[in-house]
Amino acid sequence: MSRNVDWSKLCPDLLRSIFESLSSLDFHRAKTVCSNWYTVSRTCPLYPWRIVLQGQNSLLYDPIQDKVYHKNLLGIDLSEVHCLASYSNWLLLVDPCLHFHLLNVFTSETISVPSLDSSLGDSPYRFVRNDLYECFLELYGTKFLVSWDDFKFSKTAVLWINERKGDFVVAWAIKQFYILSYKKIANDGDKGWRITCTQCEDMAYKDNKLYVYTFDHYINVLDFSGDCPKETIEGNHYLNHPFPFVDTIYKMRIAIANSGEVLIVLSLKELNRKFCICKLNLEVGEWERVDSLGDEMLIFGHGVTIRGPVKDRGIKSGSICFLDDDHLSDNYLGTRREANCGVFDLATRTITWHTRLDDWSSKIYWFVPGQA
Repeated sequence: MSRNVDWSKLCPDLLRSIFESLSSLDFHRAKTVCSNWYTVSRTCPLYPWRIVLQGQNSLLYDPIQDKVYHKNLLGIDLSEVHCLASYSNWLLLVDPCLHFHLLNVFTSETISVPSLDSSLGDSPYRFVRNDLYECFLELYGTKFLVSWDDFKFSKTAVLWINERKGDFVVAWAIKQFYILSYKKIANDGDKGWRITCTQCEDMAYKDNKLYVYTFDHYINVLDFSGDCPKETIEGNHYLNHPFPFVDTIYKMRIAIANSGEVLIVLSLKELNRKFCICKLNLEVGEWERVDSLGDEMLIFGHGVTIRGPVKDRGIKSGSICFLDDDHLSDNYLGTRREANCGVFDLATRTITWHTRLDDWSSKIYWFVPGQA
């Protein structure tokens, strides 16, 4: 072989086969070698990992290779932070002082998000800090308390990040009637926090659009391509077709498929059905059940689908990864399982439970390394 080979221009198929033979950590190192390697890495199948935040350390678990990695991520007590959302190798965390951080779980790199009491631009809203752990959202003299407790059980938040450019978007729902968002784009200055007044039961972000599921079961779309989020009316087919919510639903989340279609992901109270996915059939104007995700899979509450592994190694295409409190049947049975998360197979409608990696005081989350 010539010693003058330009390794950055290897055949994509050859490079992809090399990537798929690497360990997960080596894969994430290799994709940063050059822009071409990074581009090819984005075509490789992905799969979710688990992260356990406990005390001063964390556990990263690769379920395909069945390996556990111990990491000291922040040098602080991780039991005192909440993970609001994840994207690729990054977590969106909030601490008891209501400070937001983005954390790379492999490199321990952190990005600080401006505090809530920083500028809100031309908005009539203001955040006024009450003490170290609380602040008020103020609007025309009316105040709403925002505290650490608001984040303890919050699942309504999104994160998107471009790792190479350093661009990112974060958004979370406050009091279920306001969406607070921050967008950072390289070389575009700091636009500050933005507040959008809208109902929000759940939301998902993809391709500069925030999809918001409302209390009356409609889906609003906010365009994030400009300086301020703007509601999109034209082209939003979902405004005329509310989802037919029924009492058998335990939890509901929305997710955006790679095609751009909105999926309604349901955790059901019926013990024999468990999970269900629906999408809007535009030809007939009705929501229909989906029996297959093709080559995609999803995490319950994650907001988007991902390309799943083709081979069945416990996690594959057509799967839904979830945590124990996403699945009501265990709450009915009242059992304390040796597992606190599982994978639901849409095709067989069966659950594979995953062994616990933590004690009962730890916090566990799914995330998708390498997502782009």
